[in-house]
Amino acid sequence: MKIAINGMGRIGRLLCKLLASTKHQVVAVNDIMPKENLVYLLKYDSIYNQYFLNKNIIEETGDGFQLNSQPVKVFSASSPTQLPWKNLDVDVVVDCSGKFITAELLHQHIAAGAKRVLLSTTGQDDVPLLIRGFNDHSLKNDQKIISSGGCMTNCTVLVFDHLINNFGVESAHINVIHSFTSRQSLVDGPYSDFRRGRAATTSIIPVKIDLDQTVEKLFPSIANKISTMSTRVPIPCGALVDMNLILKDPVDAQTINNSFQKLSQNQLNGLLGYNTEPITSTDIICNPHSAVVDSTLTYSLGNHLKLSVWFDDQFAFTNRLIEIVDLMNRN
Repeated sequence: MKIAINGMGRIGRLLCKLLASTKHQVVAVNDIMPKENLVYLLKYDSIYNQYFLNKNIIEETGDGFQLNSQPVKVFSASSPTQLPWKNLDVDVVVDCSGKFITAELLHQHIAAGAKRVLLSTTGQDDVPLLIRGFNDHSLKNDQKIISSGGCMTNCTVLVFDHLINNFGVESAHINVIHSFTSRQSLVDGPYSDFRRGRAATTSIIPVKIDLDQTVEKLFPSIANKISTMSTRVPIPCGALVDMNLILKDPVDAQTINNSFQKLSQNQLNGLLGYNTEPITSTDIICNPHSAVVDSTLTYSLGNHLKLSVWFDDQFAFTNRLIEIVDLMNRN
């Protein structure tokens, strides 16, 4: 399929480079940054440079760049309606800009000639949410616009689905201990959320997130029974979901671990990982699983369960985007 990427931030650039080793072809990208800067950031990566070492050859051209000898056009349009998706015969636009999160706004890509659009975050209610390993079987041929959710959603939904269906969840509090992001500052500065405006690399920073709203939509049985937050820590990549749950009935930690190990080897093989060693966030970098249950950190007291789940917030999520593109190709 011919793919275009709108928004070349961390996810857009990683997606572009990972697509180079698939059957799909990236034909164009759109971003406001100068082309020379974009090509530089595609060549050099502070987190994944070793992973891509000698895998991709990227060279600047007059109207874009070559990715392993395949031409990729670069545009810097502020509106999708200004992009030549029809002339380029684009099958799917993956919108990684974070700016277009409603069906109306995303439809601008369709109006410009793209056949379908995949949003790389959770959109508004009018954008269908598709989570790999949860409801991806529901993708239909006539769905022109869909959302992949975000990295936190892809992790927690798989875990929640299993716990709700097999153990029953009465309530839950989730704290996503997460690397700092581009929406944080390197030095103290103004921000509507005062804490988020503090220097990202010098503090542990609690921030508000709306993960609970998304989870409640997918699991109505726990509506008003879940709270979520994120704690940003001074690392560039990696995350650990700290889940504290009240289950319907008492259960021991080994039973929980055994159930997740079995799930990782069967229905969710490739999407859910299972860890038995004393790893840290560094060890999760480049792990492609949406969620990695850490059996060494599972604790239970009666029906109170503490579960810890790792994920690489960029690499794993970008792999999910490619898999959804594959599904769109089959439908």
